[in-house]
Amino acid sequence: MLERFADMAVFAAIMQTGSFTRAAQQLELSKSAVSKAIARLEEQLQTKLLIRTTRKLSPTVAGLDFYQHCREIVQEADLAYEHIGAMRSTPSGRVTLTAPVNYGATRIAPLMPELLKRYPEIDIDLQLTNRVVDLVGEKVDIAIRCGALKDSNFYFRKVAPLSIVLVGSRSYFAQHPTPKHPDELSYKARLHQCITDSARVTDKQWRFFNDGELLQVTVNGRFAVSDNRAMRAALLADLGLAYLPSYSLNELINSGEIETALDDFMPQPVPVHLLYPERKYTTAAVTVVLDYLQNRLS
Repeated sequence: MLERFADMAVFAAIMQTGSFTRAAQQLELSKSAVSKAIARLEEQLQTKLLIRTTRKLSPTVAGLDFYQHCREIVQEADLAYEHIGAMRSTPSGRVTLTAPVNYGATRIAPLMPELLKRYPEIDIDLQLTNRVVDLVGEKVDIAIRCGALKDSNFYFRKVAPLSIVLVGSRSYFAQHPTPKHPDELSYKARLHQCITDSARVTDKQWRFFNDGELLQVTVNGRFAVSDNRAMRAALLADLGLAYLPSYSLNELINSGEIETALDDFMPQPVPVHLLYPERKYTTAAVTVVLDYLQNRLS
């Protein structure tokens, strides 16, 4: 039985490398040992697995099917060794995270000093980008995603959702009436200045809801800035109203420096998830980082 499993691993290596020679090098075996392993398999199965010519190595239909099973067995064995190693080891090594720019800078980056202090053998690579990162292709361990999930082949953990708020500074509202309806923000009404992500029309369209019905308002505004931190500064400088996730403003709201408006018209909170590649076992380092983030973001 053990010899059969070893021969299946040899066959999987040949399929992955495309060569008897490269498989032998990868497995640290002689080329003749690799050839004998395939001969034993073909004899036991009474089936031809590979077609070999002087120029090409091709699997048969049966060989392709058999390879799927061999690959799964080898992967399961690798995962078992990795799992036991992770269980026995102290969390260590590099963990790569990705998050949207504003959320990552405001919510994730401030959590890193405590994490690094708690786990001195872990290194963190925090990559902030609004691009949807290919976790497997770019070897990212954990992605923080805001919005509905579209990746069906990944595991995820829920954390606290994002609440969107409409805010202005206390002094701004002292000079302008607090809006009672989203239409008061429109460029047609010209009752309020609104700070937007950019000057594009699409970024000036803010979404509100009235009894479940969407109200999309093209707002009025002279100043646009794409960074939430800069938008906070503009808010405090009384340049207008802003439509932002509350996580970036909570301390200013609690202190009374800025105030919310149109609370009854705001959209439902946006879900946030910790996403990680589908694997039966993760390293100890990735597991503790997931646990830490889930605890601190929930």
